[in-house]
Amino acid sequence: MSLTPIVSIVDDDQQARESLAALVQSMDLEVQCYASGQEFLDNFSPDQPGCVVLDLRMPQVSGLDVLAALAERHIEVPVIMISGHGDIPAAVAAIKSGAVEFLEKPYRGSVLMDHVRGAIERDAQQRDASTERREMLKRYDTLTPDEKQVLDLTVAGKPDKAIALKLDLSLRTIQLRRASVLRKMDVRSRAELIGLAHKIDRVPAMN
Repeated sequence: MSLTPIVSIVDDDQQARESLAALVQSMDLEVQCYASGQEFLDNFSPDQPGCVVLDLRMPQVSGLDVLAALAERHIEVPVIMISGHGDIPAAVAAIKSGAVEFLEKPYRGSVLMDHVRGAIERDAQQRDASTERREMLKRYDTLTPDEKQVLDLTVAGKPDKAIALKLDLSLRTIQLRRASVLRKMDVRSRAELIGLAHKIDRVPAMN
């Protein structure tokens, strides 16, 4: 699979698809066209970088249906929604469903081009963040159950003496375990450790 960003164009109107494709290709970007929402859902890979230019009004599977399906599959790809029948309720529904932009026809080509550039940049940032989080989770998985326990209590704001008392262990043991946690998680301080725990959603409920 190509790591080059691809702009997926989803529109049941062939003339509109071809016009959009020509505009995007003028930006030196790769394009993949789909004639229906279902065709897009059947063939799109979440591993493919880029963005989606999606028509709102399509038969059988509408643009909003596509957004709902992407959300159900936990696919986070920037979507630019376009409609020739746009109105405020449609725009609100599209944005609430996950679209990053909503354009009503007719629109200026330069406006769409700006939105496409922004969407591709947003996708790259999301993918970088996802990659970083996966690496953090891999490091977290190397911790022993005892080390995870110390991590959770540290993130909860417990001082070393309180952790030692709660776990009925010596202060030295707690300090050694946390030192191991810091090393495995590749951080240097308690503050960095707490920040990392927030990034991977390892923040225990406060009692």
